[in-house]
Amino acid sequence: MNVEAYLVSLGPELILLIGACLALIVGVIRTPRQMQWVSPLALVVVLAALLATWRLGVPDGSNGPPGLWLTSLTFYTRCIALGIGLLIVLVNWHQPVAEERGEYMAMILFSLLGVLLTASANDLLVLFFAIELVSVPTYVLIALSREDSRASEAAVKYFFLGAMSAAILAYGLSFLYGAAGTTTLYVLSEGAAVSRLAFGAQMGSHALIGLLLVFVGLAFKVAAVPLHVYAADVYEGAASPVTGLLGFVPKFAGFVALVKIFGACNWELPNTVYWMLWVVAAATMTAGNVLALLQKNVKRILAYSSIAHTGYMLIGLLVGPVAGQGPMRDGVAALFFYVAVYGAMNLGAFALFAAFRTGGRPMETLDDLAGIAARAPLSALALAICVFSLMGLPPTAGFLGKLYIFSSAFSLDESHAFCGPLIVLAVIGVLNAAIGAAYYLRIVAAAYIRDEVDESVPTGGGPVRWGLALCSIPMIVLFAWPGGLVNQARNATTVLHDSIRSVHAQLTTTTDATEHQHQTAAFRPHQAPRRGAPGEPAAP
Repeated sequence: MNVEAYLVSLGPELILLIGACLALIVGVIRTPRQMQWVSPLALVVVLAALLATWRLGVPDGSNGPPGLWLTSLTFYTRCIALGIGLLIVLVNWHQPVAEERGEYMAMILFSLLGVLLTASANDLLVLFFAIELVSVPTYVLIALSREDSRASEAAVKYFFLGAMSAAILAYGLSFLYGAAGTTTLYVLSEGAAVSRLAFGAQMGSHALIGLLLVFVGLAFKVAAVPLHVYAADVYEGAASPVTGLLGFVPKFAGFVALVKIFGACNWELPNTVYWMLWVVAAATMTAGNVLALLQKNVKRILAYSSIAHTGYMLIGLLVGPVAGQGPMRDGVAALFFYVAVYGAMNLGAFALFAAFRTGGRPMETLDDLAGIAARAPLSALALAICVFSLMGLPPTAGFLGKLYIFSSAFSLDESHAFCGPLIVLAVIGVLNAAIGAAYYLRIVAAAYIRDEVDESVPTGGGPVRWGLALCSIPMIVLFAWPGGLVNQARNATTVLHDSIRSVHAQLTTTTDATEHQHQTAAFRPHQAPRRGAPGEPAAP
């Protein structure tokens, strides 16, 4: 593949990069006339990148640019990140002051670029820098989002904790490099994808330490226990549009990175890792829901809600991928469906708080929200749809997301040694979803039942309201017609099988069964609906 072909294959990423640089240049000019064009420029850039993604279609999985591997996972991540990115730009349209709008929109574009590169990374170094490209702009966004001491405090907290997680992640990746002898994740050889991290369930101590440290580093990005403590303070301190971004972009990138690392390990993880993930998932969903019940500030409620949703998604990560199955049986497909739906419904909840002010300040508490349905019935309806979707109440897409996650755990074969613990974890998830309904109903009740305390004044203009509407409408549409997103999520989990099959029509066969399994180790999660027990090789 020549340089021109490389550039074409990276069209969406290059569009975001060029657009972010242009936004920075416009930001340097700092004249009122130029500043008003920054937000439309960012919207056009994200839309152009999304159109380029559809134009290019699903990559064939052949050798791509150095350090990258463009696959069906890349396509899915591009579509979801850029689709939610359009909504993020709309919700953030008028948030920054005019003098800082160029830098502000550039940071959003850079963060979206990091998500796209995370999905394409085929090298541990590229993966690390892609994750940091997601994170570093968010530190700036929190500080720029509003002139408030709480925003500065939140930015400092998030920065130092983010630096710590980056150090832990880099340290863990160094252990994986030492165990594998290379930073490359996969090598395409004679039609087969050979994983360099397929250590097997009996992996050595260096690989095990590396895997644990990588999970700890990425746990900060997805806000999993015990690295969740920053979430409430940061969500409360940042402006509502930025908080909506924080709830999706780092979380999506973190889960994509976890799927890539565990996939490269062929999902053959030691029992130690399985039980650690089990405990973290149970603790994350429980802590998030219980702590949310104690809050009165809606932004803090939604912060702990975000932690609880991370716990649900970890169930799908534990179940892992299953060949040829939809999200009802495939844990990773269910996770990808869920995180896409979560990105829209979570952003929609925060969009309403960006669309109104009360008492001369941004809307944040349940008292601020009281009576909003009488003053703005359509906005309150959109909020109710997003909150009901977060709750998992039909007829919303959030109900399907939880259904897929829990069903994937219940669908494991009884002979699987980890079947029982995962069913118990799914039951814990169902109970937690019922607990979560209590604080979600408090939000809706405040909007519809309580009398207005302070007068609510619209702010942010038409783009914010369009963003709110476009976040809520898909929640109903996807419940009625989920097939398109379900199919794309399923295709993203069969990344190796679909991509390599298009490179070579027929895989090279060998007479040595052991050597054949080694060459196609990266396929093993997709070979059969049932994998072997933890600590044992997957079933052939």
